[in-house]
Amino acid sequence: MLYNGDVKKWWGGLIVVLAVISIYTGYTILRPVSYIVTEQPLAVPQSRDLTALRLGLARAAVGYIDPNTGISQCRALGTGDNYTVPRATASLAKMITVQVVLDKYPLAEGESGPTITMSSDDEARYWQAVYNGGSNARIVTGELITERQLIEGILLASANNMADSLAIWAYGSMDAYHQAAREWLGRHNLTSTVVGDDASGFSASTKSTPFDLCNIILLAVQQPALVEILSETSAIMPTGETLVSTNRLLGVDGIFAGKTGYTDEAGRGVMVASRQTIDNVDITVAAVSLSNDSYDAAFTTAQQLIQTIPNDVDILSLQPNQSFGVISSPWREQSRIISERAIAIPYWADQPPRIHLSIADNLPAGSIANGTIVGMLNINSYHYNLVADSAIRPPNLLWRLSHLY
Repeated sequence: MLYNGDVKKWWGGLIVVLAVISIYTGYTILRPVSYIVTEQPLAVPQSRDLTALRLGLARAAVGYIDPNTGISQCRALGTGDNYTVPRATASLAKMITVQVVLDKYPLAEGESGPTITMSSDDEARYWQAVYNGGSNARIVTGELITERQLIEGILLASANNMADSLAIWAYGSMDAYHQAAREWLGRHNLTSTVVGDDASGFSASTKSTPFDLCNIILLAVQQPALVEILSETSAIMPTGETLVSTNRLLGVDGIFAGKTGYTDEAGRGVMVASRQTIDNVDITVAAVSLSNDSYDAAFTTAQQLIQTIPNDVDILSLQPNQSFGVISSPWREQSRIISERAIAIPYWADQPPRIHLSIADNLPAGSIANGTIVGMLNINSYHYNLVADSAIRPPNLLWRLSHLY
């Protein structure tokens, strides 16, 4: 026979048991569960020396456009002041002039742009260029010429007078052009380039480095209208004069664009751009050769540099669905960590990319849906999502109740 005290004790004990069971059940059902992550890092490519360095050049540069970002990746070649100190550019400066003008008056592919009436000042600039012994193209007062034709004269025949006329037409004065050019250089981080007294580069006050000039031509060849013009072998002016491209490497080794320049202060310089295929990836590349004694030497060096680039640029290629590890759950569910898409990253062979694999610390508790972003692959400045390739279902009630930890 139970007495009141015994009943109270029995009910009290039952309540305690039920409370413990409730707490245990609630805890096992609601407690967060952790995953086991097994990473499969990407191997870092081995570094190797650039073949371009074996040419022993004092003042040159090579570069390419990263097809993923459109950003130029240039390398200066040389020693000491030869490639770090800005020096006279000669007519290579015209590649700056046309881009600054196109910044204000852009041209589409095949477009001629505004028609410009040449003034007596424009004709005077022609005669001044003839008198100075600089590159020139005929201009007469009252001549009607398009923006495109002026750019053709500037880039194909390297006409000093046309460069100055185009700059003044676009900005109203040489001083205003210089201000615009400085702003353009600043926007593109071309900190070692100075635009001097004119727009043609005939003045030795316009200076740059191989590194900046490499970036300048790679900026130019990302404008379709400029690619059209730079690929032309000749152009006919309104005066009837036929201007022939000074780029003798057009069509050689994939070269489709270029510019030459010469003054006593600058020597002979050449900049060229080429289309190359490296490990099945199409890449636009460039070479700059400066301070040569002859154009034969300048062109030979530029061609040699273009030929070295496929050897000196490597490609880090990743395939879609490539595995970077496995996420495992204690209840025996698994999902691979995979790349979302194919990746092809070019890099200089002596500068292997920095690779870092990181898996998210806050993976969804209890389950992960197929395609959930679970990590990040950082390669230099690129960030690529890594995802789960299959779902991880939540644990069932029996597993939760039977696993306290």
